[in-house]
Amino acid sequence: SSVSLKHSGSAKLATTSTGVSITGTCTDSKGDLRNIVQNTQSGAYSLLKSDAGKHISITTGGVTIPSNQNFVAGDAITIINDSGSDQTITCSAVTTYLASDTSSKSSLTLKARGVATFLFVSATVVYGAGAGLE
Repeated sequence: SSVSLKHSGSAKLATTSTGVSITGTCTDSKGDLRNIVQNTQSGAYSLLKSDAGKHISITTGGVTIPSNQNFVAGDAITIINDSGSDQTITCSAVTTYLASDTSSKSSLTLKARGVATFLFVSATVVYGAGAGLE
């Protein structure tokens, strides 16, 4: 049989024969789970552990992927180059690979209006792929 959790008399979470049904908005500490939270930056930016699951919109200054943020396998961050100029992605003491390329990279270029996602497979190894990433 099903189980239902209510708030002020309205069912918000219910079990079903195939899983769970949620009525309303499902959120966590970063916000609505149906929304990829945006972190807008207008200057040089170094990624933070709290950026995992977000997208970074950058217009100038480039982005650094540091090794001191305790990233873990499964952390994913998308970077959007919201400008008409190339942005540099600096890979600081993390081993970074591009999809389909076996050599590690110390820096990458995200072309104008490019978008790239970086997925950590460990605390020190990250893979990047996307439109305009080289």
